[in-house]
Amino acid sequence: MPAAAPVYIWVTEVFGDSALTLAFAYLVLVLPYSYRALDAGLSALDLKTLSEAARSLGAGWGTVMLRVIAPNMSGALLNACLLSVALVLGEFTIANLLNYVNLQVAINMLGRANAGVSIAVSVASLLFAFLLLLVLSFAGGTRVRSARVR
Repeated sequence: MPAAAPVYIWVTEVFGDSALTLAFAYLVLVLPYSYRALDAGLSALDLKTLSEAARSLGAGWGTVMLRVIAPNMSGALLNACLLSVALVLGEFTIANLLNYVNLQVAINMLGRANAGVSIAVSVASLLFAFLLLLVLSFAGGTRVRSARVR
């Protein structure tokens, strides 16, 4: 039984025995990795200057966040998404301990019955994860570099 079992028991009592419990567990797992990716993106920006410039031009705080800061953090947001997807696609332990049958638990149960089919499904899921992460990595697009003035 993991050390966080009382927390998951409380979440199960509040939300019921649904996929929200597993989503809460994955959220707790993903938060430190996402925080570090977003922190690295924020530390690379001069937030004070950007926000003061936007506010001096009449933008509200919502506009500053959505139209000034978020586009400048697209790389950090994309890295946080990639880390989250990779962690959730590879997570087996918590789903198994909470008795949820997701893809990884189903592959484990399938491996007990038929090892060959389990290997085939594992390879297919790894290829799916690789393609999904590849598509997500290109979702940010490329930036157009401006020509240098001589």
